[in-house]
Amino acid sequence: MPPTIMDKARNDYEAWAEVNILNSSQVSDDIADVALIGKWEKPCQSFVKCNIDSSRRSFSSVPTKLEAELLSFNWAIDCLSDLHLDKVVFESSSYLAGEAILRPAEFLVFQDLLAHIRVKLTGFSLWNISYAHLEGNRCAHEIALSVTRDHRYQSYIARGGPFWLRTLTLEDAKDDT
Repeated sequence: MPPTIMDKARNDYEAWAEVNILNSSQVSDDIADVALIGKWEKPCQSFVKCNIDSSRRSFSSVPTKLEAELLSFNWAIDCLSDLHLDKVVFESSSYLAGEAILRPAEFLVFQDLLAHIRVKLTGFSLWNISYAHLEGNRCAHEIALSVTRDHRYQSYIARGGPFWLRTLTLEDAKDDT
Protein backbone atom coordinates (compact mmCIF):
# COMPACT_ATOMS: atom_id res chain seq x y z
CA MET A 1 0.00 0.00 0.00
CA PRO A 2 1.40 3.46 -0.90
CA PRO A 3 0.87 5.03 2.59
CA THR A 4 2.73 2.14 4.22
CA ILE A 5 5.59 2.48 1.75
CA MET A 6 5.79 6.23 2.46
CA ASP A 7 5.79 5.64 6.24
CA LYS A 8 8.57 3.08 5.92
CA ALA A 9 10.58 5.37 3.64
CA ARG A 10 10.16 8.26 6.09
CA ASN A 11 11.24 6.09 9.06
CA ASP A 12 14.23 4.76 7.13
CA TYR A 13 15.27 8.29 6.14
CA GLU A 14 14.96 9.54 9.73
CA ALA A 15 17.10 6.64 10.92
CA TRP A 16 19.65 7.29 8.19
CA ALA A 17 19.73 11.03 8.92
CA GLU A 18 20.17 10.51 12.65
CA VAL A 19 23.21 8.33 12.12
CA ASN A 20 24.77 10.12 9.16
CA ILE A 21 24.09 13.71 10.08
CA LEU A 22 25.12 13.21 13.69
CA ASN A 23 27.85 10.68 12.88
CA SER A 24 30.64 11.03 15.41
CA SER A 25 33.26 10.56 12.72
CA GLN A 26 32.40 14.05 11.51
CA VAL A 27 32.91 15.62 14.93
CA SER A 28 35.41 18.44 15.11
CA ASP A 29 38.77 17.77 16.72
CA ASP A 30 37.79 20.32 19.34
CA ILE A 31 35.99 18.48 22.12
CA ALA A 32 34.19 21.70 23.07
CA ASP A 33 32.22 21.48 19.82
CA VAL A 34 30.74 18.06 20.64
CA ALA A 35 27.03 18.03 21.45
CA LEU A 36 27.02 16.40 24.87
CA ILE A 37 24.19 14.19 26.01
CA GLY A 38 23.20 15.10 29.56
CA LYS A 39 20.42 12.57 30.16
CA TRP A 40 19.41 9.25 28.70
CA GLU A 41 17.33 9.54 25.55
CA LYS A 42 15.48 6.93 23.52
CA PRO A 43 17.01 6.12 20.14
CA CYS A 44 14.98 6.85 17.04
CA GLN A 45 12.54 4.23 15.84
CA SER A 46 14.14 1.09 14.33
CA PHE A 47 17.39 1.58 16.30
CA VAL A 48 18.55 0.01 19.52
CA LYS A 49 20.76 1.87 21.93
CA CYS A 50 23.69 0.34 23.72
CA ASN A 51 25.08 2.38 26.60
CA ILE A 52 28.65 1.44 27.44
CA ASP A 53 30.89 2.09 30.41
CA SER A 54 33.74 0.26 32.06
CA SER A 55 35.40 -0.20 35.37
CA ARG A 56 39.10 -0.83 34.95
CA ARG A 57 39.07 -3.38 37.71
CA SER A 58 36.71 -5.43 35.53
CA PHE A 59 39.79 -6.26 33.51
CA SER A 60 42.46 -6.84 36.16
CA SER A 61 45.17 -7.50 33.56
CA VAL A 62 44.40 -4.30 31.63
CA PRO A 63 46.98 -1.56 32.20
CA THR A 64 44.95 1.49 31.07
CA LYS A 65 41.43 2.87 31.43
CA LEU A 66 41.23 3.41 27.67
CA GLU A 67 41.98 -0.24 27.01
CA ALA A 68 39.26 -1.24 29.49
CA GLU A 69 36.84 1.07 27.71
CA LEU A 70 37.75 -0.38 24.31
CA LEU A 71 37.32 -3.91 25.64
CA SER A 72 33.86 -2.90 26.88
CA PHE A 73 33.00 -1.62 23.39
CA ASN A 74 34.35 -4.83 21.90
CA TRP A 75 32.25 -6.98 24.23
CA ALA A 76 29.10 -4.94 23.53
CA ILE A 77 29.64 -5.04 19.76
CA ASP A 78 30.21 -8.80 19.85
CA CYS A 79 27.00 -9.30 21.87
CA LEU A 80 24.90 -7.11 19.57
CA SER A 81 26.35 -8.84 16.51
CA ASP A 82 25.38 -12.20 17.98
CA LEU A 83 21.83 -10.88 18.43
CA HIS A 84 21.76 -9.90 14.73
CA LEU A 85 20.80 -6.31 15.47
CA ASP A 86 21.20 -4.07 12.46
CA LYS A 87 20.93 -0.42 13.54
CA VAL A 88 22.69 0.58 16.75
CA VAL A 89 23.50 3.76 18.61
CA PHE A 90 26.45 3.23 20.96
CA GLU A 91 26.63 5.75 23.76
CA SER A 92 29.60 6.02 26.10
CA SER A 93 30.92 8.40 28.71
CA SER A 94 34.39 7.79 27.27
CA TYR A 95 35.01 10.37 24.58
CA LEU A 96 38.50 8.95 24.03
CA ALA A 97 37.25 5.41 23.34
CA GLY A 98 34.86 6.72 20.70
CA GLU A 99 37.63 8.75 19.10
CA ALA A 100 39.94 5.71 19.08
CA ILE A 101 37.32 3.65 17.26
CA LEU A 102 36.60 6.43 14.77
CA ARG A 103 40.27 7.44 14.28
CA PRO A 104 42.33 4.27 14.82
CA ALA A 105 45.40 5.69 13.05
CA GLU A 106 45.83 8.03 16.02
CA PHE A 107 45.81 5.16 18.55
CA LEU A 108 48.34 2.71 17.11
CA VAL A 109 49.05 1.03 20.43
CA PHE A 110 45.53 -0.48 20.23
CA GLN A 111 45.57 -1.21 16.48
CA ASP A 112 44.69 -4.92 16.75
CA LEU A 113 41.76 -4.35 19.12
CA LEU A 114 40.53 -1.38 17.08
CA ALA A 115 40.77 -3.37 13.86
CA HIS A 116 38.63 -6.11 15.41
CA ILE A 117 36.06 -3.56 16.61
CA ARG A 118 35.90 -1.85 13.22
CA VAL A 119 35.46 -5.16 11.38
CA LYS A 120 32.58 -6.05 13.72
CA LEU A 121 30.98 -2.63 13.14
CA THR A 122 30.76 -3.35 9.40
CA GLY A 123 28.20 -6.01 10.27
CA PHE A 124 25.68 -3.29 11.19
CA SER A 125 23.86 -1.48 8.40
CA LEU A 126 23.87 1.75 10.45
CA TRP A 127 25.70 2.66 13.63
CA ASN A 128 26.73 5.72 15.58
CA ILE A 129 28.98 6.38 18.55
CA SER A 130 27.89 9.23 20.80
CA TYR A 131 29.52 10.75 23.84
CA ALA A 132 27.32 11.15 26.92
CA HIS A 133 27.95 12.88 30.22
CA LEU A 134 27.96 10.46 33.11
CA GLU A 135 24.41 11.64 33.96
CA GLY A 136 23.28 10.35 30.58
CA ASN A 137 25.02 7.02 31.08
CA ARG A 138 24.15 6.27 34.71
CA CYS A 139 22.83 2.74 34.25
CA ALA A 140 25.87 1.53 32.28
CA HIS A 141 28.18 3.24 34.77
CA GLU A 142 26.47 1.66 37.79
CA ILE A 143 26.48 -1.78 36.16
CA ALA A 144 30.22 -1.47 35.46
CA LEU A 145 30.90 -0.42 39.05
CA SER A 146 28.75 -3.22 40.46
CA VAL A 147 30.73 -5.78 38.51
CA THR A 148 33.90 -4.85 40.37
CA ARG A 149 32.42 -3.69 43.67
CA ASP A 150 30.15 -6.71 44.11
CA HIS A 151 32.34 -9.19 42.21
CA ARG A 152 29.54 -9.91 39.71
CA TYR A 153 31.68 -11.45 37.02
CA GLN A 154 28.81 -13.49 35.54
CA SER A 155 25.98 -11.64 33.82
CA TYR A 156 23.16 -10.89 36.20
CA ILE A 157 21.24 -8.43 34.04
CA ALA A 158 19.49 -11.17 32.04
CA ARG A 159 18.06 -12.53 35.29
CA GLY A 160 16.27 -9.26 35.98
CA GLY A 161 19.12 -7.41 37.66
CA PRO A 162 19.20 -5.82 41.11
CA PHE A 163 16.45 -3.54 42.42
CA TRP A 164 18.60 -0.39 42.16
CA LEU A 165 18.99 -0.96 38.40
CA ARG A 166 15.25 -1.14 37.86
CA THR A 167 14.87 2.10 39.79
CA LEU A 168 17.50 3.82 37.61
CA THR A 169 15.97 2.60 34.36
CA LEU A 170 12.50 3.72 35.44
CA GLU A 171 13.89 7.18 36.33
CA ASP A 172 15.60 7.43 32.95
CA ALA A 173 12.43 6.36 31.13
CA LYS A 174 10.38 8.91 33.08
CA ASP A 175 12.89 11.69 32.33
CA ASP A 176 12.81 10.86 28.61
CA THR A 177 9.10 11.60 28.18
